[in-house]
Amino acid sequence: METKNKITLKKSLFMYLLLLLFWVVIDGKITVESVLIGSVAAFAVIILNKDLFFNQTEGGPLTFKYLLRYARVIGVLLVEIVKANIAVAKIVLKKDMPIEPMFVKVPASPKKNFHKMLYGNLITLTPGTLTVDEVHGDFVIHAINRSAAEGLEGNTLERHVLELEREES
Repeated sequence: METKNKITLKKSLFMYLLLLLFWVVIDGKITVESVLIGSVAAFAVIILNKDLFFNQTEGGPLTFKYLLRYARVIGVLLVEIVKANIAVAKIVLKKDMPIEPMFVKVPASPKKNFHKMLYGNLITLTPGTLTVDEVHGDFVIHAINRSAAEGLEGNTLERHVLELEREES
């Protein structure tokens, strides 16, 4: 029990400092008032979401290697967002605007709920696609055209999320 509390305290402190750093970066200035408000906000987020942050069966270990892989997923996401933005811009800037909206079912490869949620949100953040639902282990995704729909199975984001899941095991 004591070890679990130490781990939770360590994770809480790490998340608190991460949220406070995020606050300072977003705020753009370091003043007593700003840091105090950021501290209260970070503490409130930790308290209100402790069951989400520190669930022992979901999410990954707070190791440097895991955090690097997570950062790589974010980097890959940014590249995919730029590529998808260019593709969507090409579609909407054409006179005939060749969109053919469709719903497709794509297998949700990640096994854990946290990684399914992460992958579904990554799909939604990529322009031209939107994760609508998860039904019986498949994602229902709205795609702007056939090309966007075909690029969903076995894509780069999926591979990186699966790497995160394997790292955790």
